[in-house]
Amino acid sequence: MDYLFKSVHKIDYDDESFVEVEMQPNFDNFVTELLTNINENVVNRAYEPSSQSTQVVTDIRNIFSFIEIEDIEPEEMMDRVKEYADDIAQRLFDKEKLKQEQIYRMGKNVKKGSLIQAAIKNEDNYEYLLAKVEHSAFVDDSDFSFKSGFSSEQKKIWKTCIFNCRIEDEDISIDEAKVYVSNSGKYWADDFLELKELSTDAQNTKRAFSAIASLLSRKVKKSAPGDYTVIRNTFVGYMKREQQLDYNEMISTILDDYQADSLSQDSLDELKNKLMELPDKRKFDRSFTVVPKEIRAKVRQLYKVNDGIEIKVNDFVQDIKHKISAEEDVVTGTKYIRIMTNNEDVYQQFR
Repeated sequence: MDYLFKSVHKIDYDDESFVEVEMQPNFDNFVTELLTNINENVVNRAYEPSSQSTQVVTDIRNIFSFIEIEDIEPEEMMDRVKEYADDIAQRLFDKEKLKQEQIYRMGKNVKKGSLIQAAIKNEDNYEYLLAKVEHSAFVDDSDFSFKSGFSSEQKKIWKTCIFNCRIEDEDISIDEAKVYVSNSGKYWADDFLELKELSTDAQNTKRAFSAIASLLSRKVKKSAPGDYTVIRNTFVGYMKREQQLDYNEMISTILDDYQADSLSQDSLDELKNKLMELPDKRKFDRSFTVVPKEIRAKVRQLYKVNDGIEIKVNDFVQDIKHKISAEEDVVTGTKYIRIMTNNEDVYQQFR
């Protein structure tokens, strides 16, 4: 991996300034660790440029053009590249200042930090990294002086984007980008980078629930119908809440401590592994905001219990095995479905 260019700008909308910061000798190691952290982060989301002529995309294309294509002196090349990097930093400064003005009265603040940029060549692949990270002060133990630096801890990395760049002859294009935000930072992807999601939250919600429901139906419903009812109902409850969903965390929360009725531990482990593969196979993100209305129709379950009698479950049922249970008369062998009710009128009608 070669770093063709790198820079750091400290963004401070309070002081209405952004300044390029001198890079320390170990900065390459920090960026390498940062890239590893980003690439291993399962909650990245897939985007694409809204066009090849947006400001950030144009600046990045120009940076690669001067580095890889233009035949000019190295010093002049680096001056031109820095101009485009400064332009990107200026845009982030402007967007963060505007965002801060919008949210200030709500008692919120845009987190202050530094913008890291790096143009990277890895064999025949080209990438451009943009990362907003915490840039904080610390005391150097060697001379007890105040200095500043970065942390590669995930909690200190607030927003990132890796652009995949394609260079063919003298044509440079950017077709896709991988974006991570640690909180609700839509301005990062929408306003600053001018990207559009490959999968919207609504599409992610619909695809994720459909994929989960289909897998449970194929792998669990026939072999362990009781477990199927409980597990599917728990997924319904999880995805009926409007929330920022971490898919991997959801799977672990639901299945790690699940006490199965019929499923063996091996079958449960296999189910978990197959669920973890679904985002890649069924093309949805591992992190998105749930849109509950997208699964409303898919939640309903209809059970035929006898001639002319059906049970319809329209939503998540808390403690479903306690409220709807199966019983068998030990003398006659007759099977019954027992349903808890909180409706006195219905109860009286069946006494």
